[in-house]
Amino acid sequence: MEGREQLGEIVSSFRRISHSFQQLLGKEAEQLGITPTQFMVLRRLSQYPDMSVTELAEKLYLGNSAVSGIVERMVKAGLITRRRSEEDRRIYRIAFTEKGREIKEKTDVSLRQHLLPLTQIPPEDAQELLRIHGQIIQILERGRETLEQ
Repeated sequence: MEGREQLGEIVSSFRRISHSFQQLLGKEAEQLGITPTQFMVLRRLSQYPDMSVTELAEKLYLGNSAVSGIVERMVKAGLITRRRSEEDRRIYRIAFTEKGREIKEKTDVSLRQHLLPLTQIPPEDAQELLRIHGQIIQILERGRETLEQ
């Protein structure tokens, strides 16, 4: 396979995986009455409890202003709470409400069912895939850093 063709196939493969995953998340979120982005916020918040809005933005690879708007809508929907940090009054910490926790737990069960077939990939193939993904991430991050300079 020629270099350009290989590059096209790699990019196409990532687009298709990303698109399929986003569609799955979108359908899951829709069934629970939330947006896909809110779905991701709940998942990140379960991994990193009591995060600041800035920390959440970093985990979601989004800007602070975008995440502030998302957080505001989620507070109004009763999914999360936002309170000032005791250590630094300029920082807001976010946490689950009971409603947010319940929705997050429902997403875990449902998503696990849909993604369980990935465990059928042989472990050595999964390790190779993760190794290659690591290489691709490094290449893309170097490219981004070059553009930022």
